[in-house]
Amino acid sequence: MAVSNVALIASSEGPMSGDLFDDRNAFSKSLTSEIVIALCGPMGTPLHEVAQTFQKLLLSNDFGYEEVVILKLSDEIRRIKGLQNEKSIEKLIEAGNELRQEYGNAVLSRLAIQDILLSRTKHQDEADNKLREENPEADPSLTMPRAPRRCCHIIDSVKHIDELQLLRSVYGDMLHVVGVYSPIDMRIERLEKRKGPDDQIHRLIDRDSGEEVDYGQSVEETFPLSDFFLRVDSATDSQRNTRVRRFLELMLGTNIITPTINERAMYAAFSAARNSACLSRQVGAAITNEEGEILATGWNDVPRAFGGLYQTVDQNSSRDDDRRCWNMDGGHCYNDEEKTLIANAMVDRLIENGLVAEESRSKAFTMIRKDSQLKSLIEFSRAVHAEMHALLTAGETKGSQIRRGKLFVTTYPCHSCARHLVAAGIKEVFFLEPYRKSLATKLHSDSITERESDEAKVRLMPFDGVAPSRFLKFFSSHPSGRKDGNGKMHVREASPVTSITLEAIHTLEAFALRALQSRGLNK
Repeated sequence: MAVSNVALIASSEGPMSGDLFDDRNAFSKSLTSEIVIALCGPMGTPLHEVAQTFQKLLLSNDFGYEEVVILKLSDEIRRIKGLQNEKSIEKLIEAGNELRQEYGNAVLSRLAIQDILLSRTKHQDEADNKLREENPEADPSLTMPRAPRRCCHIIDSVKHIDELQLLRSVYGDMLHVVGVYSPIDMRIERLEKRKGPDDQIHRLIDRDSGEEVDYGQSVEETFPLSDFFLRVDSATDSQRNTRVRRFLELMLGTNIITPTINERAMYAAFSAARNSACLSRQVGAAITNEEGEILATGWNDVPRAFGGLYQTVDQNSSRDDDRRCWNMDGGHCYNDEEKTLIANAMVDRLIENGLVAEESRSKAFTMIRKDSQLKSLIEFSRAVHAEMHALLTAGETKGSQIRRGKLFVTTYPCHSCARHLVAAGIKEVFFLEPYRKSLATKLHSDSITERESDEAKVRLMPFDGVAPSRFLKFFSSHPSGRKDGNGKMHVREASPVTSITLEAIHTLEAFALRALQSRGLNK
């Protein structure tokens, strides 16, 4: 091989193909600084302003990114549906739903992936041409090194859970999902300025949160899966800059940042949820006193005689004494069983009284069991809820500190737990996942509110900060350590703490784009 070819390879920051892929550091050299940020948030949230803040900060000297591109998925809807001049938000929602129904729920993510791949391909071609010009004697058949680049694509915004799942499947840890939230009053005010003449704001908010059809928007399901929750409750640039900067410093490892009191508490709740063997869902809770000290954690599971819940004591524990639902009668949910019995009993009575024909039994059962409020009942569960478990545990030794404390829970509290939290003196409740079945604010509107400005009631608020699922990754020390040999703190170049290699990404991107090519949507 010519010397110039070897020099060409040696200058690469990426691995080479064939026999030359023997560098012990090849894998670490293949790690990329390229990142993808996906924004998700309820309608009326300043997502575009947040995207611009990310763009401005990433391009600054503090983070040193060379290219930051904002991909507005609504622009793809306008382009494909010919709605470039459409002002109605409602019509854009309907057009997006039509696209998902026709091309699949993840079609907008596929279009974003296409743009990212085309951008990287263009960058690679330019780098290849430059290398060949600088090395005219190089073998033309030589596989060119992967061209490094400090680039970020910001997807504004993800509205369906299938869109998010596809992006995660393709980009893995390269993807960072930011859930942006603003108080309802602020969102309504913003929508008043943006809405078309026929748009009804409250209907828009409801549709955006979660539509009944599978291909409809489902922000309520998508938002809780974010890696970072960013509450924007002020219109000022300084607030957005401060909160976005903190996330970037965590994500790119440029500063030593420790978790907030709320982040520690929510991580404790998230960790506690892992103890649950409930067949319905794992829920965790943590209670802090007024100063933020964690008093107790709890999770949802079946109570055991004389106090506490069933749990695995050690790896040698016998399962014979474990009487949780998963280990009873082949594993079944007692709550679901009772609701089915009630539905059958109701249908029997309706038939006995001549209100429903026998041949309509199956249809009547389905309507009562699946399409009525019966499906939302939780009264027949054997499990103690996570919030109640945490309250009971804290009450044993630190009951006096519960008053004016905070509760952190992975799922919005049900109305039953909510009334106990009010009675216990909890001041604020922070949650990750919404819970559409909960009647907490409806039944206790005198004591509970979702309005952040109303401090006269117990406030139920979405969590703000690093998601528990990213807690260990973002708050763990960098592998290179925090100081050098002279005891001085490392000053690191901004680089993703979740750096991955691009080698598999291209294959995954191509796989995701096959659906576009087969339907003629490829560019």
